[in-house]
Amino acid sequence: MKITLKLKCLNNRRRYIAIEGNIGVGKTTLTQSLCKIFKGSILLEEFNDNKFLKEFYASGSYAFEMEMQFLLDRSIQINKFFSKDHAKIFSDFHIDKSLIFSKMNLNNTCLEIINQTHFNLFNHFPKPDLIIYLDGSLDSIMSNISKRNRTYEQKFSLEYLEKLSLNYNHWLESLEIPVFKINSNKLLFKGFDELKNIFSPILNA
Repeated sequence: MKITLKLKCLNNRRRYIAIEGNIGVGKTTLTQSLCKIFKGSILLEEFNDNKFLKEFYASGSYAFEMEMQFLLDRSIQINKFFSKDHAKIFSDFHIDKSLIFSKMNLNNTCLEIINQTHFNLFNHFPKPDLIIYLDGSLDSIMSNISKRNRTYEQKFSLEYLEKLSLNYNHWLESLEIPVFKINSNKLLFKGFDELKNIFSPILNA
C-alpha cells in the first residue's frame, strides 16, 4: 500500500533521480552534492559486502554468483529504503545496473535467470523518473579509477570500460523516461551554486 502511494507521488515531478554512468565517472560524488543542494534523501550503492566481486575481477570467475548477490543485496537495501517516506530521492545507481553488467559477463542461460530474478525482485518498487547520465572520456575514467586505488579495479582494461559504455548507451536508448546526459569533465571543480544552476532547470521540469 505504501509503495503504491509513493508511485503516484513520484510521477508528479522529478522526485526520484538516478545518477548513472561508467565505473569511476563520478556518480557518487555528484549524488552526494545534489542531495545536499536540493535537500533530498540519498540512496547509495552498497557493493563492499559482495563476496564474489574481488574474485570476479581477479580471475573472471563467479560472474553469475556475483550478479545474483548484487540483486539480492539491492532488493533488501531498496525494500528497507522505501519502507520510509521520501520527498525527493537521489541515487548513484539504477536498479537495472545488474542487467547492464550481466549482458557483458554472462552467457544467455545465466542472463535469462538474472533477468527473471530482477523482474520478480524489483517490479513492484518505485522507478526513477529521471536519469542523469555522466558521460566521461575513457582516459579520465581510468585516471579516476587509479586515484581512488581500489585494488580490484586496477585490473579494468580500456576495452572493458569501452564495452561498458556501449552497453550503457544501448540501455539508455531503451528507456521511456527522460535522460539528461552531461560530460563529467564539465562538473569538475564546480561549487554548489554552479551545480544548482546547471541542474535546477532539469529537476524542476
